Amino acid sequence: MLPFLLWPVLEATILPMNLFTFRIWETISVNKMRVMSGPFYPNMHLKMVEEGELAPHTPFAEKRMVEWYTDEYGYRNRDSKCDVLLIGDSNITGAKLTQEETIAEVLERQLHKDVYSFAPATMNRFLATDRFHETPPEVVIVSSIERRIPELQPIGATGVGSKIRNFTGNVINSSSALTWLAVTADRISKLGLYNRTLASIERSFGRKEYVSYNNEFFIEGEVANRDFSDEEISQIATTLENYKTVLQEKGIRFLFLPIPNKENIYYQLLPSQKKPDFLPRLLAELRKREVDVLDIQSTFEDMYQKERIALYPVDDAHWNNVAVEAAASIVARHLQNPKSEEKYIVNYTKKQNH
Repeated sequence: MLPFLLWPVLEATILPMNLFTFRIWETISVNKMRVMSGPFYPNMHLKMVEEGELAPHTPFAEKRMVEWYTDEYGYRNRDSKCDVLLIGDSNITGAKLTQEETIAEVLERQLHKDVYSFAPATMNRFLATDRFHETPPEVVIVSSIERRIPELQPIGATGVGSKIRNFTGNVINSSSALTWLAVTADRISKLGLYNRTLASIERSFGRKEYVSYNNEFFIEGEVANRDFSDEEISQIATTLENYKTVLQEKGIRFLFLPIPNKENIYYQLLPSQKKPDFLPRLLAELRKREVDVLDIQSTFEDMYQKERIALYPVDDAHWNNVAVEAAASIVARHLQNPKSEEKYIVNYTKKQNH
């Protein structure tokens, strides 16, 4: 019995951190110790041959060498400098991308400004993080993969929890010993060998289900392209409009960047071949409310449907480096266009006066 109890400790203290994982994401993501500042262990630098999240350890897996850095707060950045801040999900973090391919680094090269990846995280987490009160960014870009947009949290929805995590994170970050204890405890909680063995058994007995059409793997399939009511569109637009209002009051420019689902751009591969209209309808509603939003769906459609350029890996639902380059170019052109900033002159002046 004792060896079984000691094995997780051995995993966390002696064995290589990624021995039982197939991606750096699972290797350094915070599991149970959600009192740490960020979603990943701080001050990490790892290289690893990864596979896509939708078909690992199968004949469909596409292996790729990737490199990761995390900053002192546990976010995927080389440092914590921040002129432009990106809030978002795993696409912003850069799952299956190497560090220099993440949108933060691509955008940084295009804008010649410091771009900070605050992902995965939410607007409420940003508002509760005191380091951004002391040195606020010029621009906050909120991004979301299409399927997660209806889940965007209203302002204040997780305010107390975010403030508590900001406090506990600061305490842990203040001591290298506390940071080591938190990371080690979290690594023990992952039970790497047990979960790796369980997943292998499920694959061997066919219990692991995959959504695949025409040799492409999808995370949701047909469900992703469902219809949305006018009321749902309006509620989502109100949440994003409130993001804009809160940031404007702080003198920070707001921009929304929705990322199309793989099912959206590759809809012709699905059985129904139904083209979704969620993002065009949401963009129209946001523009009616004068919320700054970017359309990358049209560009992705042209690239994939007219030029047959792949924008997502076969074995993964996240965008690839080609899609990131295209999206970053759209963002950079928009931010560098003086006309797109005219309506923020009042807030910019307000920020300068402070």
